[in-house]
Amino acid sequence: MFIACTVVATLFPFYWTITLATQNTATGGEPEFLYVPSFDAFAAVWSNSDFVGSLVMSMIVVVLTVIISLVVTVPAAYAFVRFELRPRTGIVLWLLLAYLLPDFLIAIPMYVLLQNVGLYDTSFGLALAYQVFMVPLAMWLLLRFFEDVPAEVAEAASIDGASRMQTLLRVYLPVVRPGIATTAVLIAITVWNEVTIALSLTLNNPTVPIAIAAYKGYASIQWDQLAAASLIAMAPVVIFAIFAQKHIVSGLTAGAGK
Repeated sequence: MFIACTVVATLFPFYWTITLATQNTATGGEPEFLYVPSFDAFAAVWSNSDFVGSLVMSMIVVVLTVIISLVVTVPAAYAFVRFELRPRTGIVLWLLLAYLLPDFLIAIPMYVLLQNVGLYDTSFGLALAYQVFMVPLAMWLLLRFFEDVPAEVAEAASIDGASRMQTLLRVYLPVVRPGIATTAVLIAITVWNEVTIALSLTLNNPTVPIAIAAYKGYASIQWDQLAAASLIAMAPVVIFAIFAQKHIVSGLTAGAGK
């Protein structure tokens, strides 16, 4: 019974959003449970060049953020575990505190910085700003996976003549690949849904959450298009998670049997 209630509570918001998107509720009419679906709202959203541009902007920002975060944190996590950097506790605590900082705390400094270097209102500038939070998050996650690799394996590779880079590429990466995939998915979802920093550091090139909020006007709310835009914005993350599902499950359960 509890499981059934949980499933209903989880799926009902999606059903209600689909109901709003496929009915003529733009004028504020009450949605019905039995109806002939209409996809005019989806067509209207797709014909909105501003929304499509925001969708592309979010995709670019997510890809750049994930790439930059992993390029920085994968070698860092390897060095942290392999060479036993000190003080270990202090570094780990700093990572946690950096991730827990409020978003608005860095908005003004990053705004000034990006304005000065000409990266304000750009996808690359926004991706760089996200590193303040995504690098600590990625490090926090990857450290656990790198620590699960036995040190004896890396030492054996070194004895066989492998360089540090070869040890990372040939020994560690194949083992921690599920963890890297899990980290990439979590970063992508977090960045895709983020609003505070994106609202502060963009003007003419907003991300998807900001574009969706634009359907809520001062005098009225376009409920059908708002719901349709939400469903469209949800699709890329859902598709990405489905394709990465195998690695995500492996990553989340890594070390459970050790």
